[in-house]
Amino acid sequence: MTTWPKENNTDKALKIILFLISPFIAFLYSLRTIKTKSSYVVFFLFCVFFGLSFSVSAGKDEHNKSDGASYREKFERYKYVSDSEFYKRFNEYFTFEEGAKDYYFDTVAFYVSRVTDNYHIMFMVFAIVFAYFGLKSLRFLTSEPKFDASLSCLILVYLFMINQIFNINGVRFWTAAWIGVYCIFQIFRNGNKKYFLLALCTPFFHGAFWVYILVITFAYFSKWTQKVWVVLFFISFFVSNISVDFVREIIGYLPPFLAGMAQSYTDAEYIQERSAKGSGFYWVAEIFRFSVKVYMNYLVWLFIKNSSRITANPKTKSLFAFLLIWMTFANFTMPIPSLGGRFMALAYPVIAYIWLVNFKGVKYQKVLHAMPFVFLFSFYTQFLLYKNVLDISFYFSSPFYLLYKYF
Repeated sequence: MTTWPKENNTDKALKIILFLISPFIAFLYSLRTIKTKSSYVVFFLFCVFFGLSFSVSAGKDEHNKSDGASYREKFERYKYVSDSEFYKRFNEYFTFEEGAKDYYFDTVAFYVSRVTDNYHIMFMVFAIVFAYFGLKSLRFLTSEPKFDASLSCLILVYLFMINQIFNINGVRFWTAAWIGVYCIFQIFRNGNKKYFLLALCTPFFHGAFWVYILVITFAYFSKWTQKVWVVLFFISFFVSNISVDFVREIIGYLPPFLAGMAQSYTDAEYIQERSAKGSGFYWVAEIFRFSVKVYMNYLVWLFIKNSSRITANPKTKSLFAFLLIWMTFANFTMPIPSLGGRFMALAYPVIAYIWLVNFKGVKYQKVLHAMPFVFLFSFYTQFLLYKNVLDISFYFSSPFYLLYKYF
């Protein structure tokens, strides 16, 4: 990646002043100079204070169904877990015995609980790791010469950062997702094979990422022609229900620590619960969700139409080959709620990057500008989610007040 652009000292000073008034205000101001190092520092510190201010009840109930509430409840029980018990479970995890699917949350919760019983500190630690890999990944986009402060680029930033800081609420999968995205860019954009070692760490954060490792390894060594994957991509969009039956068939061949996870993901009651139909408002959400899926697949189809341009660019040639395989996998597994739908989010940063490098200022501007309308319901739900975990005072409070309040 390129070096940081030169900055105006007045602009840096203003960011410091605004941050001391409110991290959120400094965050908004820094969007206008998103490529600079000082803006990245503001973005990172904003995420840290978001994690510190993240507030949920202790345990889920009918009014609070967030994953964060469950994590808080589990954390507050960790002070009763002895060192010997924790290390015993830790050893069981690393020997692949049946039990925990991953151990990131447990590790953070255990060590933080040795210091404090304040769950805000735990979420702050989650935010630090999450933001570090998220911003390291974003640098691939913003360091491109074509990137500027235009509306098109801001839309691409939103697509790239679809895995937002709120997702420390479901910290295990979404932290692994940012590490996974960073590895994808290092391996398929930079050709740096040593990042397969970092990719091997992702199942520690969430057990489902053993699937991620299989797919990226297959994509790296695949000798299939691009035309074959184009055909499979189109098939995957229309035919995906077979994935549930396929996973059920191979459960018996998986090691115990993976078999239990696969069985839970394909359990009929679990799928029905995750896909349960509610009031008439449910159908509005479903229409927009389907529209987003169609829109993202349409963007990939535009890539296929312009594949000669994309594959001629060394920055995007391997990323495009990977994207075809990844989107085919995500489409096929879409009926499995905790697999295809969530894993498709890892394709968004790749799509945003390929678009910037090949299409920015060249073609399809109206298609890109249609994104905010397609994602309209997503904006609404994200607003509600942030509203549920933040006190309104967060948006205009100084970092000193936030430290005083939550520490």
